[in-house]
Amino acid sequence: MSEFEYGRQILAALIPIALTVVVHGLGMDLVRLSFERFGKPMLRRSHNAGARTAFMIGVVGIMILSHFCAIVIWALTLLSLGLLSGIEQAMFYSMQYYTTLGANVHKLPDPWEGFGGFEAMTGMLMFGWSTAVLALVGQKMHSIDD
Repeated sequence: MSEFEYGRQILAALIPIALTVVVHGLGMDLVRLSFERFGKPMLRRSHNAGARTAFMIGVVGIMILSHFCAIVIWALTLLSLGLLSGIEQAMFYSMQYYTTLGANVHKLPDPWEGFGGFEAMTGMLMFGWSTAVLALVGQKMHSIDD
């Protein structure tokens, strides 16, 4: 009976998956705290659309930074596993897979070629989480009922 090809990859992916969720959760907490501190007061006063837009730009900035931190986590994982040789290569590979582009990336060694799939799955979930939070904040910031 042959060894399960993805067994080692799944185990190795658990650490960057967990770290990605923690980092992204901290980013989403920062969005929530920012909304409590800056967004809610805007809703109570008559702020113009420019102030609300500036706030939403800040929210998106926090989310982009959270995603970038996750990409760094995955790139460092690739380096620590010895799957890629340099930080530039690892960052490019990670950026491609985290965003699910996956085109024209460096090939990982044969026993690890499916590892990028775990990063892609994690990235899709994190983008979904960001989208849900962004939609909620955007709805609250631009609600005509408030």
